[in-house]
Amino acid sequence: MLPRSTALILAFSLALAGCAGREARPVASTNPSDSAFDCAGITREFEANERQISSTVKERTDAQGKNIVLGATGVLLFLPALFFMDPKSPEKVEIDALRNRNNVLTSIAKSKGCPAPKSQLTELYKHLDSKPKPASSSGSRN
Repeated sequence: MLPRSTALILAFSLALAGCAGREARPVASTNPSDSAFDCAGITREFEANERQISSTVKERTDAQGKNIVLGATGVLLFLPALFFMDPKSPEKVEIDALRNRNNVLTSIAKSKGCPAPKSQLTELYKHLDSKPKPASSSGSRN
């Protein structure tokens, strides 16, 4: 029979394993209907994308916190907890795709003579862009 504390940790780890991650669902940068947008439509989609970015950043922060808890649990108490971590970071892929889509929408607005949509997430973008990049991508820049 397992000691009570070990059984509790095992149950907690299995409960967290059910939340171990998901696949990324990035939006496309361009859509076939882009040419039909009017200025108001461009602005609406731009703002909807920014709301989705805010929501996804919160989800990413929660996932990173969960990974920290699982990592600490795995190192200190229960090694199999490390297998429940989510290293994929689908949220980053989705945030990058939404930002790319907003760049395309800004270009469409300019080409149609519309005012460029104004981002409400400038500070958030600065924070996201200031995070260190993986070592493999920094060596390819000149």
